[in-house]
Amino acid sequence: MELVSFPRRFAGRTVLLALLLPTPFLAQDAFPLRAVEFEGNDRFADEHLMPVTGLELGRPVTKKDFEIALRRLNETGVFEGLRYRFEPQGDGYKLTIAVQEVPEIFPVRFDGFDVPAESVEEVLRERLPLFVGLVPAGGPAVRVMVNVLQRWWAERGGEEEVVADLVPTAESGFEMLVGPEQETNNIAFVRFDNTGDVDGLELQRVFSQSAIGEPYSEARLKELLRYNARPFYTELGYMNVSFCPCETVPDRDSEGLIVDVHVEQGEIYLFGEVAWPDPLPIDPETLRKVNQIEPGQVANMKSAYATMAEIAEGMQRQGYMKANAVFDERVDHDTRRVHLDIAIDPGLQYVFSRLIVKGLDILSEPTIRKRWGMERDAPFDVRYPAYFLDRVKADAMFENLKRTSWSIETDDVTGRVDVTLFFSGLAAEIPRDPRDDDLGPPFD
Repeated sequence: MELVSFPRRFAGRTVLLALLLPTPFLAQDAFPLRAVEFEGNDRFADEHLMPVTGLELGRPVTKKDFEIALRRLNETGVFEGLRYRFEPQGDGYKLTIAVQEVPEIFPVRFDGFDVPAESVEEVLRERLPLFVGLVPAGGPAVRVMVNVLQRWWAERGGEEEVVADLVPTAESGFEMLVGPEQETNNIAFVRFDNTGDVDGLELQRVFSQSAIGEPYSEARLKELLRYNARPFYTELGYMNVSFCPCETVPDRDSEGLIVDVHVEQGEIYLFGEVAWPDPLPIDPETLRKVNQIEPGQVANMKSAYATMAEIAEGMQRQGYMKANAVFDERVDHDTRRVHLDIAIDPGLQYVFSRLIVKGLDILSEPTIRKRWGMERDAPFDVRYPAYFLDRVKADAMFENLKRTSWSIETDDVTGRVDVTLFFSGLAAEIPRDPRDDDLGPPFD
């Protein structure tokens, strides 16, 4: 019995194949397949996976059969990783296939076909054993689904191209909208009514910048409303704001459409539970200064995002260059509360290691080094190089200095940062007050 592991590339992805190989198999002899088991398949039942592999119990198999089976599973597009192993069972083999499913998938909605959606789903289930009404955002799974429906649609006399688009839903999620492509007109003008506490003219002005000229479809309109109109209301706590029913009329002055959007702003929601990580990876006093979210306050989601940005920026100034702060929102429509689960990942703390100066002569460079205020092994403040060069230019340290820039080189293993300052142009030093020599970091 021998264990062999080697990579294979299927459809642009590396899939690790792990084989437990008895000596006879290494000689490419065929032995009967006595059992097949699957591991890691949460969404797809064994009886749905087995037909995809093309394997049959009792049929003699070789190494090539296992590779073909894995390739067929990979071509469905619903797996990120695939592995298999096998061992003797009776006079043949027991095969175990471990799958890693694509983590993010979306519900499928059919629109524009001349039959009910249930009939379209039935077609896909007959022709695609792994179709369960959920697909990834793109890739082979979507292409295979569209190709199957394209052939079926042509059989019914349909001439349009079948397309699939990931679009937002009213519940702030996404879905895959699938159907025949339809001729569309562009959006020529958008009118909002019943805008409530939001300035209707300002809403119209901002929204029109993104919407006018866009091809009209219900899905595209919802997407535009989600990202360009909804924030006006969530800043005021209207978490259940709804747009539409929407109507369109031809624009007499163009070939486009005038879109009328009806708004129901709903009720104001408040922040509920705000769950901070424990232990808190940020100084409590610093958090107090930047935090704009408290239980009981109006659920201003703009403030929530601003707080996350302030936290991340503050940690980056302390050397945590890849710090990230995010939240998951849980909306309770019964109590009109928005609960936030906050996650803060500081990452590695980086320290300043070395200063490199380019573009200055041997007389001017020491002046720059003397005025550089960040000490070796100090937490690296990502803002300091730009601040330092701004002060150099503002203080007119050199005559005819045309341009300055900077770059950094980081070692993600040791957390050390080298800074390079670039100077271009004639850089004759102007005598300065010695008291101004040290440009230390001005930040807390």
